[in-house]
Amino acid sequence: MDHAHGYGLISRLFHWAMALLIVWQATSALLHYFFDETAITDFFFGTHFSNGVLILVLAVLRGVWGLINLARRPAHDGALHRAAALGHVALYGLMIAVPVIAIIRAYGSTRPFSALGVQIFDGMETKVEWMSNLGNQWHGFLGWVLFALIAGHIVMAFVHTYGLKQPLIARMTKGDERL
Repeated sequence: MDHAHGYGLISRLFHWAMALLIVWQATSALLHYFFDETAITDFFFGTHFSNGVLILVLAVLRGVWGLINLARRPAHDGALHRAAALGHVALYGLMIAVPVIAIIRAYGSTRPFSALGVQIFDGMETKVEWMSNLGNQWHGFLGWVLFALIAGHIVMAFVHTYGLKQPLIARMTKGDERL
């Protein structure tokens, strides 16, 4: 369980597993954007849909776990900490919204959708324009917003740890800022 001085093993596993998946997603998206038809792009982007579904599932599970541990977590007092809490809500919201929008887009297309080797649904007989347009307009944009927020999250962790001398990184690596 989480505690006043850091995050428990389950929270840390969720955090770092999602961090690795999101780095993979960012890599696949960047390669797809800049180098669309290459073997390395195909290697990374071939897992993009499955990783997105996995990120969605982990984000929901991590959110539930965070709510269960809410009273145990390290205190966040003051305006800066409230801003950090809002930033975390935005991160969770986007980690859920981005893959959900992609699933809606896929559902509205004529192609079947599978993730992690499991057929989620068959393709539609005819394309549903509003679903396809929703995904085409918002999935990529919100994905880049998510990556920007994550970059800010990382920068702020370093600012707090090394600039403000608040050992926040230790809370998510060692599980206890006092160690």
